[in-house]
Amino acid sequence: MDGLPRPPAGAVALRQNLSVRALRLAFVLPLALAVACSHTISANPFPACTPHSFTSPGKLLPDCTFQGFNGSPTLRLAALRGIPTVLNFWASWCINCINEMPGFQKVHDSLGPKVTFVGMNVLGLQGETMGAGRTFAKKTGVRYQLAFDPSGLLYAHFSPSTTRPIMPITVFVGADGIVRDRNFGEMDQTELRAAIKRYFGIT
Repeated sequence: MDGLPRPPAGAVALRQNLSVRALRLAFVLPLALAVACSHTISANPFPACTPHSFTSPGKLLPDCTFQGFNGSPTLRLAALRGIPTVLNFWASWCINCINEMPGFQKVHDSLGPKVTFVGMNVLGLQGETMGAGRTFAKKTGVRYQLAFDPSGLLYAHFSPSTTRPIMPITVFVGADGIVRDRNFGEMDQTELRAAIKRYFGIT
């Protein structure tokens, strides 16, 4: 090595400077991309409600946002806190949903603002579409809040099976946002009133 010519001091300094800049770019560029991606995701008004675990009684209802329809505004689940909520998942092809939803409307009318009712139309489940959901809701005459659940993202938090879907599912959520219980299958007015009294203490 002693017999080889040494590079000029200026060349060594230039190489070191370029190496430092390369390291800075290697660190800063991924960070900038990550910030840009997170900004893009947060800008989405309806973030995905991907389930990470089964939402059983005692767990907090996820905070997700959904598109309302038939006159209902945008639904954010966290905004429901403060009042007990009956969350009902349905589809237009579901015979039991057809049977129970007019009764849900009557119970809703009798309780007024003491309990919030929300009907979630599960899109994509056995071919369910927005058009079918809108038409079905008008036929049943429900006037409480309605929202679309795209690809059953929220529904998957409560359904025990994805291969053999259960419909309807009714979820009782306390004013604190904690899930009190779930009912799988049709409920008549008497059963619904009894559940509201049991979980919320409201008659």
